[in-house]
Amino acid sequence: MRIYHYTDLNGLKGIIENDCFWATNFYFLNDAQELQHGMQCIVSSLEYLKDEFSGRSLKFIRDAMTKFELFEARHMYNISFCRDSDLLSQWRGYGAKQGVCLEFESEELFESLSFSECASISGEVIYTKPDSTPKAKSKITDFFRREDIAKLIADDPFHEIIYSADFARKATPFFKHESFSEEKEFRIVIQPINRLNNVKVRVNDYGLIPYLEIKAKTKLPLKSVKIGPCKDKWLMTEGIQFLLQSKGYTDIPCSYTETPYRG
Repeated sequence: MRIYHYTDLNGLKGIIENDCFWATNFYFLNDAQELQHGMQCIVSSLEYLKDEFSGRSLKFIRDAMTKFELFEARHMYNISFCRDSDLLSQWRGYGAKQGVCLEFESEELFESLSFSECASISGEVIYTKPDSTPKAKSKITDFFRREDIAKLIADDPFHEIIYSADFARKATPFFKHESFSEEKEFRIVIQPINRLNNVKVRVNDYGLIPYLEIKAKTKLPLKSVKIGPCKDKWLMTEGIQFLLQSKGYTDIPCSYTETPYRG
């Protein structure tokens, strides 16, 4: 799957010069309630799974969600991508700041990154209403009905506790309120094993923002750069190509947005 990372020129410079992305703590994203939304969707759906799961199994999942909220949710980080290479709402977000869009292949990018001392998972975001349960029900059923997981649980019921916790970590971060559906988000979710190790902090208009630097093992598998609305296309292209080539990113094509937006 092709995925796209929108950023401004400062972001592009940092990504290319350091061969890395910044993963932002979930509690400091544009939707401050993201993880709560996922937890609400999953817990609400348990009431409608009584015919498919035992009471004990549902209790394990509910307990795992509670522990996730209490002990793990504040230590989850996200790198955001989009499945659309030329999305007007993304360009608008940068306004006077020059926006660019970096193209990658999702699996290739994931494999290229070094998640040292971190757990990581990637996938498409699921957009739902807070009180909607069908997608959460499907997520639960699909996870626990996987042949490998079902066999381990059948052989040793203790595995049900382990995989309930695993489900909470892997599923919750991919639910988001349906009002953000236009974003068509794909994300890489990271959880440090040692929660505060390697955490950095940057400053923005809202305060201090915790983040992790997720570096590439060598170079990022960048496919192309799309330039958003700008005053001087030629000058913008020349500057970007100079940056790319000076850092070993050769033969990376640049193109321009087709969106008639002036910023």
